[in-house]
Amino acid sequence: MRKINTLTTEVGKNSKNKNTRKGKSFGYQVLGFGSGGSAAPVEIKFLVIAGGGGGGDGIGSNLLASGGGGAGGYRNSYASETSGGGASTESSVEISPGDTTITVGAGGAYGNRGVNSSIGSVVSSERGGSGGYGSMPGGSGGGGASRGSGQQTGGSGTANQGFPGGDSPGPGNSAGAGGGGASAAGSNTSTDGNSNGGAGLASSITGGSVTRGGGGGGGNNPAGSGGPGGGGNGALEPSNATAGAVNKGAGGGGRQGTGPPGAAQQGAAGGSGIVVIRITDAPASISVSPGTNTLNTSGSDHIATFTVDGVLTV
Repeated sequence: MRKINTLTTEVGKNSKNKNTRKGKSFGYQVLGFGSGGSAAPVEIKFLVIAGGGGGGDGIGSNLLASGGGGAGGYRNSYASETSGGGASTESSVEISPGDTTITVGAGGAYGNRGVNSSIGSVVSSERGGSGGYGSMPGGSGGGGASRGSGQQTGGSGTANQGFPGGDSPGPGNSAGAGGGGASAAGSNTSTDGNSNGGAGLASSITGGSVTRGGGGGGGNNPAGSGGPGGGGNGALEPSNATAGAVNKGAGGGGRQGTGPPGAAQQGAAGGSGIVVIRITDAPASISVSPGTNTLNTSGSDHIATFTVDGVLTV
């Protein structure tokens, strides 16, 4: 630290009272600029959904089917929007005044998990799991798929963020199970037959109720449907699976083919996530960037919605 020379002035002869000042540091010392005058943290409510996982990839794995992708992790602190064991209502959190970096996770391509979403270092949601043989865990897990005599267990979900993918039975049954969703597990091919994706969860943080975080349907005969909340539909060759919905963190659909491993078994991509921040009694100055993201009001609340990476400034 740089030393600052002091100037001392005596008051009266032989006085012990001295007036000490530090040159240009006078404002800091006497008025307290920069010391103890910082703005208070800002309390926020949030919805943070990660990118959904892609449906399974059959290339090089001797698959005849691929499971649906799992939804991206779903975390929320607004109202009482719970899902009975998956995503649950959390406590509000605080952010420091200034700039907060917002990350909106991309959806995973076929055979790949999605990308995490976050509010600075305060809140992070886990990426969705991919579907297929070797299905991956995630916020919600990807659906399993079987080949020959092998049985595939769906990928696990993350506590309080989502549910596991469904299981595929094994011997002689080449079918992909549904991916997990924010409020329900993906369907097992052995018990449900249709390989549907798990259901998502509704939130009213932006005003109207919107359901997001559906799991992808599995590749089966008949093909599984995507879970409510944007999950992509599974498919049976020659049809193609559909991708998870954009900005809903939904899982992509899986696909069942009849030929050798290759494009016939490729699932569809997962959907990108979203970050919504709601502030009551917000500071006088609040903004979002870039312009693709939006800032709206509802009564005394400010609602920042991020559909791409950006910055919240308060």
